[in-house]
Amino acid sequence: MLAELAEGLHLEMTTYQIYALFFLLGSLAVSSISDIKKTAAQKEFFHFWIVFTLVMFVVDLYPRLVTGGGITMFSAKWGLIVAFSVLSSRKVGVLFGLAKMDVAAVAAVSSLFNIYTLVVFYVLLKVISLVQRPLLSSGKRYPFLPVVLTSAAVVLLSNLYFI
Repeated sequence: MLAELAEGLHLEMTTYQIYALFFLLGSLAVSSISDIKKTAAQKEFFHFWIVFTLVMFVVDLYPRLVTGGGITMFSAKWGLIVAFSVLSSRKVGVLFGLAKMDVAAVAAVSSLFNIYTLVVFYVLLKVISLVQRPLLSSGKRYPFLPVVLTSAAVVLLSNLYFI
């Protein structure tokens, strides 16, 4: 059953995407601990994730500018990232109701995935959030970064399983 689940989660990632995700998981791990302990290192991570997402946008865009192909999937992927980010924000709150730092973290991780992996990642976020929320919330406060870390790790591990 576990092998079937992992096979279903196997989502094509290039080597550079896997390495970038490892790097991003490091920042998510540190920020998750900071989020749980209610410390103030969040602002620096927010800026890092915004820059990371912008760099990944350029990395995705460049080959399409050179070859002129694949713009439809590129547009769909980045359109979904923007749409999911807006729908996840606290102001809109349709998917999660997250603070802008959490939205930036999710967008940074999402920027590494293809469109199919992106959709699975958001489903994982929702499912893992349902499991972790009762364990992590205290009053109105709910640290969401551990959910992002766990979901990203599941995607990474499912990809490493098939390499």
